[in-house]
Amino acid sequence: MHPNLKRCFSFGQYGNILFLLFALLAWLYYWSVYKNNIDIIPLEVAAYTVEVGGFVCMLFSLLNFHRIVRHRYLMKTAMLVYIIVEAVIMVIDFNYEKFTFWHANAMWLNITHSIFSGAICFTYLALEPKNTGLEVALIISEVIILAGMFGTVFHLPVYVTLLCNSLAYVVFFSILRFLVAQERIMIDCHGDRARETKYRSDFFDDI
Repeated sequence: MHPNLKRCFSFGQYGNILFLLFALLAWLYYWSVYKNNIDIIPLEVAAYTVEVGGFVCMLFSLLNFHRIVRHRYLMKTAMLVYIIVEAVIMVIDFNYEKFTFWHANAMWLNITHSIFSGAICFTYLALEPKNTGLEVALIISEVIILAGMFGTVFHLPVYVTLLCNSLAYVVFFSILRFLVAQERIMIDCHGDRARETKYRSDFFDDI
């Protein structure tokens, strides 16, 4: 297995930890604006800084997947689409007052976003189909992602589903890092040396 494979999962984990922090800062920002009518500029700057850091880590994860892991073109494309969509949603939602068409509490938006995110996460099964550890990681992550749809019951904004996504991927990449460290998952990478089995008979050695 490629020695730098862990980078793919490490950067993905770090990026989503930053997204979790962004969700917390976004909640504080909304609270300060709605409850106290105070626009805290340092809080907004911190939120954008953390958000950018999260996307940088996710891009590094994607680039490492492209450079290290063989094939899995559907998964790699899905990762790129996911990063783009999440970036657009985060930017629009954090600047909702500038967009009259944006309704963060819309039921269709929350449900569609959760289903979309769940479908993207499912493409990671291509890493090693029928691997029990990977399947368990995906099931746990899918449950967390789809749980974001229940935010519509309480009329919560879409960033709640973003929070669920980030939490799910932190759990997912953490499990994958463990599986790779324990060599419980084998992912074929560029530069791997094929294992050769040599068959030798000693039947004629004594002749």
